[in-house]
Amino acid sequence: MTEPIGDSSRLGARLAANSLAQAAGMAVGAFISFFTFVAITRGLGVEAFGDLTAATVFLYIPVVLAELGFTSAVVREISRDPARTEAVMRASIPLRALVSSGAIGAAVGLGMVLPFNDRTKVAILISSVGALLTLLTVTVVPVLQAQLKMHLSVGAHVAGRLATLALTLGALALELGFEAVVAAQVVGIALTFVLHVAFVVRLVPLRPVVDRTYWRSLLGTSIVLGVAVAVAQVYFRIDALLIALIRSSEEVGLYAAAYKFIELSDLVIAAVGVSLLPALARFVATNDPRAISLVQRAFDVLVAAAAPLAVGMLAFAPEIVTLTAGEEFADAADALRLLSPYVLFSFAAGALWRVLLATGRDRILLWIALVILFSNVALNLVLIPAYGFEAAAVVAVGSEVVGLALVGIAASRQGLLPSPRYLPVIAAAAAAMGLVVLLMPGPAIVPAVLGTLTYLAVLLALPGTAREVVFNDLVPALRGR
Repeated sequence: MTEPIGDSSRLGARLAANSLAQAAGMAVGAFISFFTFVAITRGLGVEAFGDLTAATVFLYIPVVLAELGFTSAVVREISRDPARTEAVMRASIPLRALVSSGAIGAAVGLGMVLPFNDRTKVAILISSVGALLTLLTVTVVPVLQAQLKMHLSVGAHVAGRLATLALTLGALALELGFEAVVAAQVVGIALTFVLHVAFVVRLVPLRPVVDRTYWRSLLGTSIVLGVAVAVAQVYFRIDALLIALIRSSEEVGLYAAAYKFIELSDLVIAAVGVSLLPALARFVATNDPRAISLVQRAFDVLVAAAAPLAVGMLAFAPEIVTLTAGEEFADAADALRLLSPYVLFSFAAGALWRVLLATGRDRILLWIALVILFSNVALNLVLIPAYGFEAAAVVAVGSEVVGLALVGIAASRQGLLPSPRYLPVIAAAAAAMGLVVLLMPGPAIVPAVLGTLTYLAVLLALPGTAREVVFNDLVPALRGR
């Protein structure tokens, strides 16, 4: 049974604790994933890494399309009416399994006829198993999300990534080849799926039932939302796929090496957003006045988290790329610099997307996503043939600017547009970090660490959301209050 939301002080501590547990676990998972990325780039080289990226991005598209908004729809439903959790989960699982299997099967068939090279096609075949297991994992996650127990999900993902890292290192050390490296990722995903099921069955029975009436209802409520979310996720990665079809495997590898840090930073949005959506959906459904303050805090926290990441990517792009992927990927540094503003706009938009999800403005989300996707693809088709992967980086940032503007307009019409009043504090802290980075001599690690500490010190010294969240929410949560 889902626990009640409770009073504001307890809610703040619970959301902070849930987000902190996710952020910490995701940081560990990202750290492990980062070392897997380092091992693969250095072990496979630019071209083979580009082929693996092409396969991964290609399968990413049917994964997000097959999700069809089911997760958000189910979370929204069981958050509004916790008593329906068991019935909703048992009825939704068979439908989602059928849709997932059909989508992945169709994607594999399409992948075999598209003009990918042989190595990319092999990767698509092997990775399709992991793609299906990923969809099945997402099927059971709503229980943990609605009950603010996402630390269990994070633990499962960490275990899966540890398995992937260990198997990847083993495959490279034994020189088992490209296929073994791809298979290592599938095994890690399989472990993640098994652990998710084990955790969820302790909370809710998952014996599937065939309920065609509910299936029609779920499809009716989720299809628009699903297409909107899927389209938004597609434009997040379609640039790499277009590079693979238009340019060379080498350019795909270089762009992927830079874009990896955008993917890692996106985990912060996930940590805050997963905790935000259930509470916000409940507040909206009950006309609770706490909704706007919750949105404001989430917006402030996300932008505050994005600022030092953007400064770091801009200032230390060459060091970040060569230290991780190796000198062979040095040309990716310019793309990482161009992508650095992306995190600011995507983090800010992340909070506003949850506003539209919670308020059920699915059609608005769909139109926004379609506008961004079509403009993104059109610009990439024009610019990538002439300017390569660096053009894709510029288009990605432009797409996020457009997306932020559109979701901001939509959120304001719901009366849930956050105020920019905390942005000057964030800007002051970022400027202090920038000065330290510019003036501090020594190896890059020294100004990077001191700059980050300066940013945090200024942010916590000045009044505002970060100070309140740390001292009013996180500290009591860590003390068990």
